[in-house]
Amino acid sequence: MFAAIRSTRTAAICATRSSLMVARLYSTKPDVSFEELQKVIHGVTKKPYVLVDVREPSEVSEGKVPTAVNIPLGDVAAAFAMPSDKFIAQYRIDRPSEEEDVIFYCRSGKRSQKAIDEVARVDT
Repeated sequence: MFAAIRSTRTAAICATRSSLMVARLYSTKPDVSFEELQKVIHGVTKKPYVLVDVREPSEVSEGKVPTAVNIPLGDVAAAFAMPSDKFIAQYRIDRPSEEEDVIFYCRSGKRSQKAIDEVARVDT
């Protein structure tokens, strides 16, 4: 399950093999398809993004998307509040910029939505 956040919008994306449902902050129109998300992930749209796996490390050890960084849900708020140098030291990637979409995923979508809520609180 996926959820995405951007500085100007927040979206919760519940994925199935064929469709996604997006609930945007400031909008009620669910309009992002699974195919559109795949284009972002595979670089077809050339849109910068960071893929964040919010599952626990024990779940990640069973398999993950290769380009994802693991930030367990309990650490999300602190991670997105930390300075860039500490973020890089902890997660070995640059802290997401305002130009990048952040796509959260977990097993069912519940933790992804909670991650969006946590990051939205940090950004305010």
